[in-house]
Order: sequence, then structure tokens, then C-alpha cells
Amino acid sequence: MNHKLWLLGRSVTVGAHMAGEAVTRPKARALHDVPVSGESVTPDWLTAVLCRDVPGARVLSFENSNGSRGTSTRVAIRVEYNDAGIEAGLPRELFAKTTTAFSQRILLGGGKMIDGETRFFKDFRPRVEMEAPIGYWGASDAASWRSIALMEDIAATRGAVFSEPTAPIGREQIEDLVRNLARLHGTFWENPAIEVLNTPAYMLDAYLAAIDMRKRCEVGLVRAQEVVPETLHGQANRLWAGVERAITIATEDIPPTLLHGDPHIGQTYRTREGRMGYVDWQVVMRGGWAHDFAYTVNSGCEPDDRRAWDRDLLRAYLAELAAAGGAAPAFDDAWLLYRQQSMFAYAAWAFTIGRAAYQPRMQSNETCLTLLKRITTAIDDHDSLGALGV
Repeated sequence: MNHKLWLLGRSVTVGAHMAGEAVTRPKARALHDVPVSGESVTPDWLTAVLCRDVPGARVLSFENSNGSRGTSTRVAIRVEYNDAGIEAGLPRELFAKTTTAFSQRILLGGGKMIDGETRFFKDFRPRVEMEAPIGYWGASDAASWRSIALMEDIAATRGAVFSEPTAPIGREQIEDLVRNLARLHGTFWENPAIEVLNTPAYMLDAYLAAIDMRKRCEVGLVRAQEVVPETLHGQANRLWAGVERAITIATEDIPPTLLHGDPHIGQTYRTREGRMGYVDWQVVMRGGWAHDFAYTVNSGCEPDDRRAWDRDLLRAYLAELAAAGGAAPAFDDAWLLYRQQSMFAYAAWAFTIGRAAYQPRMQSNETCLTLLKRITTAIDDHDSLGALGV
């Protein structure tokens, strides 16, 4: 099947559904309804999804607040229950992520990510001891690519403060993050349950079918030239060859585990107790551990901090991985994989700042430039392209 033709056809179908939604303004009321947005839910729908296991419990009312929009549309929901719901301790502080915009539906649906977060919260989150939100419900509509993920509002329940990507991170915080990854990876190390997930190679193919990611990265490299090491200027073709080789290694050459997939520093938070965790599990996938580790460390650390910390961070990760049930590689082997796996992080952020006019604006230029400075400096410091043989 020609994926681009398929996506074109799906775009027409999704657009038609959205036109119908604009006219009818459907409200979600029954369990299997998929809301158009967090504002279009109803007490009946919330009762159906939140009270389904508690006889007599009902949602009486709810309030929305703190809305924002990026790759999904997000809104906080505060729920009020009847006495049965209160006595059962049903969750009151919720956070909904929906696909309300055409660009969101095409990006997530066309990239086969529309149910990624739902799958993580339903099938995997209950099985791992880590710092991440709890999920309560998720659903998607195959025809319209409407989707919703209903989860814990960690800002309210855990006092979470979300990381500012442009701010430096402390040594204890970044180690807590990589240990968190290690517990996730160790729990699902070569686990048969992850076979249903897409691989990094599959996801890259999906991106390429939806958009000319290679060209957008070339444009992004030019736009970010002021922060990119001079040795990488004009090296768009070689960098892209490195991306493809790194993705192949992450897919085929490393024992598979459950990956966050997009664990940049902007996807993290700190609880009132000081614990670091991850949000936004939309692109959860199956692949090699170093993909997540390199992405977190190289996007999060300022260059001088990363130079001082990364070997110790890798040792901490490997120790935690072994404790969590993963087959931790020898340090030298792990160090080589770390050097090789900086490339997808580069592609993700070069693509973001190199966006075409028809792409949604997902991040500010300041954030893109900050993260690309950190990531491309790591690529240069570690001679990642040489380590990949490109």
C-alpha cells in the first residue's frame, strides 16, 4: 500500500468528520463514545468511564481549567461525585488529552500513534514501579481519529512542577530520571507483551510517509546553525545517514524493551517529594534501551554538565537496570550504544524547528535551539557519526 496515498484519503475522511462535528457538536454520554474535546464530555460519560466498577456511584458535575494545545489538546477536569463515588475514593483531579485539531489527528493518526498513550496506561503502567501518572481511561475512533486519554492530574495530586526545557537540570534530578527509565526497561526487558508495539524503524517509516522529515531536518540544521558545532555544519546528508543507522540498531541489534520513545527533558516533572517522572506516553514503542537513555541525557544536560556526568549516569542506569530484571550490558558496550543513539533526538528537534508551513508549531524556537545545542554538541563530543560508521 502506498502510505502517502492512504494518508491523503484518510485526510479527506478525517476532514469530513470534523466538518460534521462542527455542525452537530456531539456530546459524549455513553461508555464507548469518544469525546471531541475535554469540554465536550458530560457527567453521564464521566460516570460511565470512572464509576463503571462502583455500583451506585455517579459523577454529579465537573469543571475544566488549564487548557493548552500542542500535539494534543489538554485540559484539567475536576470531578464531583455522589456519596458512593466519594466513599469509593474515585479520582477527582483528572487531565484529558484529546485530538481536537485536524493537524493533531493527521500527525498522531497518520503516524500510528493515536492509541499509544491509551495502550501504555491500560496495559503497561499498572505493571511497573516508576514515577509516571496513573491512567483511568482511553479510547480512539478509527474513522475520525478522535481520541482521548484520561489520566491523573499530577499537578494537583502530586504537586508536580513540569520541567522547563531551557533551564539547566541538577545532577540528582537527571540521575533520578535515568533510574526511572531503567526500572521501566528492566520490567519489560524482552517481555512478550511488548510485541504489539511499533518499533523505532516502523515509526520512522510512518513519519517519512506523512512528511518529508529528511528535508525538514536539513532545513532545521540551517535554522539552528548558530548553536550547532561547526564540524556538523552542512552535514545534513551524513547526519540523516546516522539517523537511519541508529534507528536500525535500536530496532534490530539491541534486546527489545518498552521505550517511552520521546523522553526529552520537556516531558518530565518533579513532584513535591522531589521525585522525577515522565509524561506524554503517546509514542511508546518497542526497541533498544539506549534510544531512551541517550535522548534523556543529551536533551536534558547542558554540555559541560553532560561531559562531567554522563559516564556516572550510565553506570547508575546499568545498575538499576540489572536490579529491575534487565540484562545489563558491559559498560564499554553500553557506552558505544549511548554514543550511537543520539541521532533520533537530533532528527526530532531539527524536524521541529525545520517545520514547513503546514506543520503544527509544536515547540518554541528557543526550546528547539536549546535542545539542539545540547544534542548536537553531544553528537560532536562523542563522534556519534564515526561510532555509527557513516
